[in-house]
Order: sequence, then structure tokens, then C-alpha cells
Amino acid sequence: MDSLDLATTSATEVARAIRDREVSPTEVMQATIERVERVNPAVNALVHKAFDEAMTRAAEADQQVALGRELGPLHGVPTAIKDLFEFKPGWPATLGGIPALRDHTVDATCVWAQRMEAAGAIIIGKTNAPVLGFRGTTDNPLFGPTSTPFDLGRNAGGSSGGAAAAVASGMLPFAEGTDVGGSVRIPAAWCGVVGFKQSWGRVPVVPRPNAFGGTNPFGFEGVLTRSAEDLGTMLAVLSGPDPRDPYARSDRFDDIDAHQRGINGLRVAYSPDFGGFPVEPRVREVVDSAVAALEQAGAVVEQVGTPLPRDQFQIGELWCRLVAPRNLFVLDRLAVDGIDLLAAHRDQLPGQLLRYVDEATRMTVRDFEALQVARTEVFDFVQSFLPRTTCS
Repeated sequence: MDSLDLATTSATEVARAIRDREVSPTEVMQATIERVERVNPAVNALVHKAFDEAMTRAAEADQQVALGRELGPLHGVPTAIKDLFEFKPGWPATLGGIPALRDHTVDATCVWAQRMEAAGAIIIGKTNAPVLGFRGTTDNPLFGPTSTPFDLGRNAGGSSGGAAAAVASGMLPFAEGTDVGGSVRIPAAWCGVVGFKQSWGRVPVVPRPNAFGGTNPFGFEGVLTRSAEDLGTMLAVLSGPDPRDPYARSDRFDDIDAHQRGINGLRVAYSPDFGGFPVEPRVREVVDSAVAALEQAGAVVEQVGTPLPRDQFQIGELWCRLVAPRNLFVLDRLAVDGIDLLAAHRDQLPGQLLRYVDEATRMTVRDFEALQVARTEVFDFVQSFLPRTTCS
């Protein structure tokens, strides 16, 4: 363990060290738990800790190594799932820190956990998230806020803020993140880790009882990692068909060395403000430096300045109104199970969320079609310049 700093080592490297018997899964798990106990009180990234279960799994992983069994690509590597719509039997499912759901559980294992455990990863707990994932910061009435580890007291971003903070602070080499409106990308930026929203259908999404519930707007399963190499490994593990997902691609992602290829000649479309959106000067500086780095690496960056068909407020309202029916559906299902949050615990739901959920109860078919028309306008805007900036 002296030569392997788990606080900075990638998941890929931890898995390699375990396969080469430089370190055992139990040693990795013990070191991980010790760091979580030391770091998490200040950051508040993990809100459920299943350490006993994790140590049992690590001991089993030790035996598989000793017996010379075939090992998965993430054998013995610790990780965590997000405390939102991701489940393991017997584990609390507070849907983003709703106090009335403190003891709520779901007798199911989410696809992300299934595939990661099949690859050998060991899930040690759940990470913090905002109520129903409905904000770009991580804070809730049950667990409180999550800080970016680089400046305690500043939020880690959301809604996968707990996952990003756990990875950035060295508690875990990777963790689950989900993204509907920036929930992987925002905390990745705020915590300085790698976040990625892959193409739709690449990783299965299996909402139930509505198999089509992940499309308005699109919801993505993903990860927060420390490196692009890890991202390729995770996509290889998570991708592939699932008969329960009507949109899942039939092929698997196997280009795990894509991060090693150069970008010389790659054409990139770039807009500094989408035709007039306000951008903080410090943010603009960081983005401009990233654009310059792409050009220095050989990419051809073409600036596009056509304004979006709707202003920032209208697009924000569009997203909120699209996601509201999904949240209303979740709340209605809880009411059927005897937990009526809208009737008995409205004070535990954010006012912004309640506004759109209440609107959703009055939404007509015409209203919903109008939302899809507005969504199409934004889609057509993006498609209008992509064909001329795509490699031939």
C-alpha cells in the first residue's frame, strides 16, 4: 500500500494493482474506509455507508484472486451509487434527502450497480444529491450540503455533487453520476474531475413502471472519474443492450483506448455565448483557454454565433416543465405506497420544485405538445451548424 496512493490513483490502476497482487481488495477497502471516515465529515459526500457489506465483498474478492479466478476489469475497486433514483435492496432510498423517506427502501438493484458489480467493483454506499435531482447544487433538508473539497463551504454542484466530491477528495476513484440537465457535467466542472454525457442509448436506462420515462427530457447514466482512461473503462462496463430499455443500442463500447488518440484535424464547433447569453468573465477566460488548448493540439475550431431561438429564461422554463411530469409521476407512485409527500410533507420539497409539479397537475396534451415544439426548435438550431463542422 505504501507505493499506491489511493487518494490519487485511478480506478484502472487500482484494478491493475489488484490483478498483479501488489495490493489486495481488503487492503484497498480498509484504506478507503479509513479515508472516508477522515475526509467525509467536512465534505459530506457520502450519506449512506455500507462498510460491513463492503468488507465482506472485499474478502470474497481476495479469495477469487488467491484461487486464480478470472477477474473483472474493476475487480475489488471501491465505488458508490447516487442517492436519487438508484437502488440496492435494503439500502435507504431518500430520493435526494427527503426526510420523510429516511427509512424508505426499494427492493431492486439498479442497472448501474448490476453492471459495476458484475465487473468486480464493490459499492460502499450512496452519495448526496438534491431533492429529486431538481437543482444544479447539492443540498437537501435531510443530509445538508456537499462541499467541493478544494474550498469547503462552496457547493460541489449538482445534482451528482456527492459523487464528484467523493472522487475529487480522494475518497473514491470513481462514482456514479446521472445527468438530465447537467447533473454530471456541472459537479465535474466545480470539483475538477472528469464527467461525460455519452450519446443517447449508449448506456441503458431502465425506469419502471414506465419504460419510456427517461426521454422527457433525456436521462443518462454515467460516472465521475479522475481520468479519461477511467471513463473509457467505465463506458465499456456500462454499455451494451438491455432488453428492458427500448432505446438501448445493440453494440457495446469497446474503444477504451480512445483517450490515447490525438485530435489533429478534428473539427469543433464553439460558441462563446450562444448568440447573447450572459457569461461570467472568469468562466469565459477558462473556456477560451480550453479552446486554445484544442487548437494547439491540432483541432480545427470554428466559432458559431447564431443566437438560440429562445432566450436563457425560456429554455430554462422549457426544461423544468418537461421534467415536472416525471417528478409528479414519482410522487404519485410514492403516494400509492403510502407516502404522500404532496399532501403530508410539502414542506420537505423545494418551492421551485413544487411550482412546476403543481403546474404539471394542470398540464394538458396541448401544453405538452407545445413543449415538444419548443424542444424541436432548439434541436433544429444545433443541427443547423453541426453538418458543416462534422468530419467527413
